[in-house]
Amino acid sequence: MNISPRRKLIVTADDLGLSPLITDGIFRAHREGIVTAAALLVNAPGTDDAVAKIHAYPDLQIGLHLGVVEGHSLLGRHSSITDSNSYFGDDKICLHRHWKPFLARYLSGVLDLREIEQEFEVQIQKFMTFFPSIPFLNSTQHLHILPGVSEIVIRLCKKYQIKNVRVPSSMVPESSGLLRRLIGIPYRLLGVRFRVLCRRAGIGHADHFAGFFRCGHQDVESIQKMISQFSEGVTELMLHPAFDDLALRQKMPWAYTDVEWVSEMEAACSPLVRQRLASESIDLVRY
Repeated sequence: MNISPRRKLIVTADDLGLSPLITDGIFRAHREGIVTAAALLVNAPGTDDAVAKIHAYPDLQIGLHLGVVEGHSLLGRHSSITDSNSYFGDDKICLHRHWKPFLARYLSGVLDLREIEQEFEVQIQKFMTFFPSIPFLNSTQHLHILPGVSEIVIRLCKKYQIKNVRVPSSMVPESSGLLRRLIGIPYRLLGVRFRVLCRRAGIGHADHFAGFFRCGHQDVESIQKMISQFSEGVTELMLHPAFDDLALRQKMPWAYTDVEWVSEMEAACSPLVRQRLASESIDLVRY
């Protein structure tokens, strides 16, 4: 990406296609707010619903949200990357329900990286049945930055000419709990490693990443505070705007019990946030 002294901001809404209520909230946050890009899950119950609606929003840039966890397995068979629980209630084979069991299997060495690569490639190919190219890529729980997994992502980005990825290395500070700050330490270190791999491979990324420390809990005040801290260059702000989805909370309580979707959606649509961006001379852009 070209870097200029003027500050620029990409606002990416993750989880497009997870459910119709998630999708509709993201579209509202784009239509009425600051969201400029959305990351589409191609292995979720609401994928087809999202794709059917996307044509109404030609200015919203659509990238791929690689499903590492929390989604259907498009390979359609049980493997080292799948869960014993079909948690969406549709009897389809699912990926691990959470990053914790995934990481436990990864660290114990029983996770087959070949199966991860096969799953990722099927997801990429499915995305490209909807759209001619993939302008950017990220993943559920940022697990694409893990050693071994990151090399797969680089390889597939080069094969399918994916020009940009999310790199959580230079992270914008936010007020958050101790646990989230501690989790941020290995993410930042792995992000730095991934950034080096991307630059060697000629794959682009934003200069800075925001929204990690209060993920799922942003509000008008927290976003305004972040805006005042943005540095020169391009910052990507991750959001999860949505209408509240009680059914999804019930199906996946380990992931969505306390997520404040509506707060993030209202913050993205707030005139106060737009005013802060204008007063700080920050341009909204896409990849």
